[in-house]
Amino acid sequence: MVQAVRFSRAVRLSFLTLGGAALAAAGLLGGGSPGPAPSAAAVALTAGASQHAGRPAGIGTGHQAGTLPVAGTLAVKDVASASRLAGPLHGVARYLRTRKGVAQVALFNKLTGRTYLLSGGRDTQYTASIVKADIMALWLWRYQSRTGTIPDNLPYSIRYLLQNMITMSDNVAATSLFYFSGGCTTLTLFNTLIPTRHTKVGCETPTYYGWGNTTTTAADQVAIVRKLAYRNRTLAPDARAYGLHLMESVEPTQRWGITCGPWGTTCAAPDYATPDPAVTVALKNGWKYLPTCAKQDDSCPWQVNSIGWVRGKGRDYVLAVLTTDNPAGPGTAGFDYGISTIQGVSQRIWANLALRPRPLVRRPAP
Repeated sequence: MVQAVRFSRAVRLSFLTLGGAALAAAGLLGGGSPGPAPSAAAVALTAGASQHAGRPAGIGTGHQAGTLPVAGTLAVKDVASASRLAGPLHGVARYLRTRKGVAQVALFNKLTGRTYLLSGGRDTQYTASIVKADIMALWLWRYQSRTGTIPDNLPYSIRYLLQNMITMSDNVAATSLFYFSGGCTTLTLFNTLIPTRHTKVGCETPTYYGWGNTTTTAADQVAIVRKLAYRNRTLAPDARAYGLHLMESVEPTQRWGITCGPWGTTCAAPDYATPDPAVTVALKNGWKYLPTCAKQDDSCPWQVNSIGWVRGKGRDYVLAVLTTDNPAGPGTAGFDYGISTIQGVSQRIWANLALRPRPLVRRPAP
């Protein structure tokens, strides 16, 4: 199902109205172990199973694609001739019917003020490492009210961890920032400031750090990235600028996903798309074996996600593509398959948005 909806901010929350009071009441502003838990209405949690959510072993400069089929390069002319009435998701549902697994797509087009949603199945999917953008946003929010400006007022250790968590998807850095901010309780409370509607933050267990098993929707991920990409009351300009800088500095081996299309259609491993100086892409990707698979090896299906902000060449949008049940295969074949699916979606959306968008028409009330 594809939906086009007008953006409306139903709830505006600030540090003073909820965030600061709620976190202070829970004893979480100082980080470390959480104090008394907030009410069940304020916190929705889910326990995580043991799973690595970072880079799969063997992925790097010498990474070779697996044996599963990948999507071919999209000819832009095949999309650009589509009717304007078809919208930016024209052809995406048809394309996804040719792919294995389950995909969910959310797109916010800043030029029209509309959000477009497409879902092929499950209401929520696992975040894997895209939750690191959310963890980063929490730390930026915490420090923006302190003396000075971000990043200068961030302690060196926090800057170091944020940089490694975002640009290299380092799991040790993410686990440190997640734990010392107060874990799933704090991040759940922070997400009420976004707000996210269906995200359940994964909690630490005796055998797993938790955050990688957060469940979410593509729409919630667009909401999080929008707080970084556009002016709002939750994140200050200096916090947003630093967060976007980190997301624009992801290492080449992790530049796959929503960069394909904006940075051209040559998007193959190991370095994926080559940056186009005329187009800014700030992204965070995530990948892991599905935690419901007991073996946690290449016999397991994959979760592969890509989220971020794209601006340039007449476009300005936030895109989230989540894919689950990417087919198992030898080595990282399932991982590669998920990347290929996402890049096929991203190419089509980029090409569709080459058409002059129709501005949002506000009809007078009857």
